Amino acid sequence: MIKKILVLAIASLLVFPTAAFAHGEMVQATPAADSKVLTAPAEVSIEFDGKLQTIGNAVVNLITVTDNQGQVISSPTSVVEANKISTRLQLTDITGLVSVHYRIVSEDGHPVEGDYSFTVGENPTLTSAQDEEAAEAEAGISEESGSNLLVNGVGILLIIGIVFAVVRRIKK
Repeated sequence: MIKKILVLAIASLLVFPTAAFAHGEMVQATPAADSKVLTAPAEVSIEFDGKLQTIGNAVVNLITVTDNQGQVISSPTSVVEANKISTRLQLTDITGLVSVHYRIVSEDGHPVEGDYSFTVGENPTLTSAQDEEAAEAEAGISEESGSNLLVNGVGILLIIGIVFAVVRRIKK
């Protein structure tokens, strides 16, 4: 009986932690984070790993784009289509660092906020997150979310502790 409980606990650790803590991870941005583009795009878009929630007419998903002076250069409204959010730029005659701030509600109901930037007016480099991931893979660079690793580690330790306590109680 104890072996069955232990096997079940280990199997659940392998299956559930990663899926249980995933919240609206960005999978592609156009322009990509830290990229350099020759001219400002007409639109900024971000794709996530799951569908974005919409709640009637409430504004729960939003992208705000600012220039290097802090002036908002994006439309006050964002368009949500399944797992993608986008906004049009109202001012495209700009150069320098452009900052993108996003706030979304992922399909599991958790709000997610983040920021990234790209540079306008320099020699173009990467233009999408997929290109960046391909370049990182080619260079042997791997990116793992530290917060997910921490949460998964704590979850594993907690479940091992519970299994250990149950086993000790059964033996008594």
